[in-house]
Amino acid sequence: MKRRTALVLNFILLVGCLCYFFLIPVFAGPIRYNFGDEQEIGNLKEECTEALEPFFTKLAFSGEALPYDKTSSTFYLPLNMEEEKWETGELTSLAEDVSLVFEERFTDTDKKTAIREGKRFRFYAVRGGEYQECYLMATGLPIISIETGETADTGAFGGTAYFWDSASKQNWASSNILEAHIRGNTSRTYPKKGYKLSLKTQDKDGNVVPEKKSLFGLRTDDEWILNAMYSDNSKIRDKLSIDVWNSFGSSVEEFPNGKFGTDFTYVEVFFNQEYWGLYGLMEPVDSKQLDLAKESENKAPEYSYKAIFPQEAPTDSLEQIPEFGESVAGFELKGAYSSINKDSWEPLFSYLELRDLMDDETFAREAPYLTDIDGALNVWIYFQAVLGIDNRAKNMYYVAKQVNQRYKIYFVPWDMDLTWGDCLKEGTGGNIWDVGLFPNLYSERINWTMGDRLVELDVEGSRKRVADTWKDLREGVLSNEALVQSVDNLVHQIQESGALARNEERWPDSNSDADYELFKRMALYRMEILDYYFNGNLEAYMGLGYE
Repeated sequence: MKRRTALVLNFILLVGCLCYFFLIPVFAGPIRYNFGDEQEIGNLKEECTEALEPFFTKLAFSGEALPYDKTSSTFYLPLNMEEEKWETGELTSLAEDVSLVFEERFTDTDKKTAIREGKRFRFYAVRGGEYQECYLMATGLPIISIETGETADTGAFGGTAYFWDSASKQNWASSNILEAHIRGNTSRTYPKKGYKLSLKTQDKDGNVVPEKKSLFGLRTDDEWILNAMYSDNSKIRDKLSIDVWNSFGSSVEEFPNGKFGTDFTYVEVFFNQEYWGLYGLMEPVDSKQLDLAKESENKAPEYSYKAIFPQEAPTDSLEQIPEFGESVAGFELKGAYSSINKDSWEPLFSYLELRDLMDDETFAREAPYLTDIDGALNVWIYFQAVLGIDNRAKNMYYVAKQVNQRYKIYFVPWDMDLTWGDCLKEGTGGNIWDVGLFPNLYSERINWTMGDRLVELDVEGSRKRVADTWKDLREGVLSNEALVQSVDNLVHQIQESGALARNEERWPDSNSDADYELFKRMALYRMEILDYYFNGNLEAYMGLGYE
């Protein structure tokens, strides 16, 4: 009998423990915090004086310190904006001598409304006989905070990077030693900079070494890009274009471990405890992404060349260049190599010679051996669809991979902010460059020499390939329904998170106030124009051309 009683008691204890660990969090309700009613807040202000200088910077959610904007004493809490219920957790002070009192029960507010409208919930940090007025704001995006002894305009700097995920509260906060530098050519002239981030950590011997980690659903690595999106008033052009390319162009059958593209997710950034705006976190197009063979693998090295500027020298003069370093005639050789010489550049030169110098008969014969024909045609179709005028002579990776003991060139479009009708123009009002919609583009062909020659000469049935690919795209990612849905989804992310409005407030002189209904109408208009030309009228299309 005693044994049976003990078993029953043990069972009840086990059930109680399970309920405590699994059911209590479910029913615990929304965020826990100390709340004071109107009278309590009034007494606090009577008994204490407002601090002359802010003293409180360490508000924690479930033990993790939150990002902080020192200019407004506002703390940011990243939350899942798709879930209606407030997350479960507790807001506390990480300073032992500071207590907190919130002015209202903010979790009685509709969560999605609070996030979308960027509501600031006031609370008071109290220390001794003084208080500091602070605010809490919820965001629907992940957050990256950079802390360094340098300014945001410093070309290269070190410091610490902090990360907060919005979609999960399991292992949702982390940090790394950081090395970073400003990136971009045209974009570096804008006040809101883009950055290349390199994440580091200390090993057991105290050495600073790279640390690879997955950020917000992207690949696992130590190298990252922060895209400032300063000149794009829509803040969706890059992301939309990347998603379209990934749907049909970034996978190459011969290299299943490579990705001939990038990925992109929205984040909000802080710099030295100041809110810095809406950014796109991107995977770099590097040797890992492209699965390039390395010198140490006892294989012929593979190369990636990035077009930085329009080609600076005629193709037939490239062989006579006296020195071959990391940069040649507007191109950069990416990656690390023990030595760089003329042989390192030969795969690119062979491609350029094919593109520019070979007679039509030789071009048609050699193109399938020297280039990825399907990839080139995909790029050409892609430029027509997204109006990629800024990628015809730059903003492209040319990737030399070994196929049957010879180099073959593959293609990766990059930096897709000047798309969907936007053009770069000479600056006004103090800006070096202005960007604006150029409607004439929507009825023109986007000329790209390699694709143009393939189509004009109908190399290996290129015209039928274009027509077939376009048909598939219009039934898939570029159907009217899918394209409208893609735009709406991206607008949802940046608007419903509250980030777009905050970015416009932080950077009032940047491009903003996009008309998304116009964006969709113009995109569908372009699709209909291409429908006409790609469905039996391709020869007429080749007679058009934007210069």
